Amino acid sequence: MRKRKDFVRLEGVRSARLVVIASEGRCTESIYFSAVKDRLRAPNVHVEILARDSNESSPESVHAQIADFMRQYNIEDDDELWLVIDRDRWHERMLSQVAQLCAQNPHLNFCMSNPCFELWLLLHLEDIREYDEVTSNELAMNRKNKAGVTWLKKRMRDLLGSYSESSYDAVRLLPHAPKAMSIARELDENPSDRWPQNVGSRVYLLMESITGNSLK
Repeated sequence: MRKRKDFVRLEGVRSARLVVIASEGRCTESIYFSAVKDRLRAPNVHVEILARDSNESSPESVHAQIADFMRQYNIEDDDELWLVIDRDRWHERMLSQVAQLCAQNPHLNFCMSNPCFELWLLLHLEDIREYDEVTSNELAMNRKNKAGVTWLKKRMRDLLGSYSESSYDAVRLLPHAPKAMSIARELDENPSDRWPQNVGSRVYLLMESITGNSLK
């Protein structure tokens, strides 16, 4: 069996806690967490964002990527590895299997947004608890319009002026991260559930880990 390597952590911070992020998307999550890493990361936290090097984006493939990382590197007791997953089109059976694999390893965290990661981005800009019933339903369904654009993508575009999965101004959102965390925490009515059954996002838990709970 090949010996695992020690992961090179922040220079000058030998005790840096490692937070590894693997996500379904190639760009959207990476753009956001790269900005968070540069501007909001706690001093004793090393954030590693794993790049998607294939077109496969299923929760199973995200878990496989994290598992491969764990085979390559020594993982310290306080290190955390996060799977950032969308609820949207995936079958519950697959999600349950991946969530169970995470539950069996104390280092793994199953971090789902329902319906998708763009909900988390939207929480920086709007309090969705104030939506009327029609708008709330549109958000939950997140259907594509005639141009093939989902409701959430269009909403982000309307609010930011310019938005796509591969190009948006994440830095503009960061001052509102505490607001997003607060709203997401309140939306999470059953935190013991493996993922949000209704509209919501567990990304607030990942943000608490990265920032060391410093954002209030």
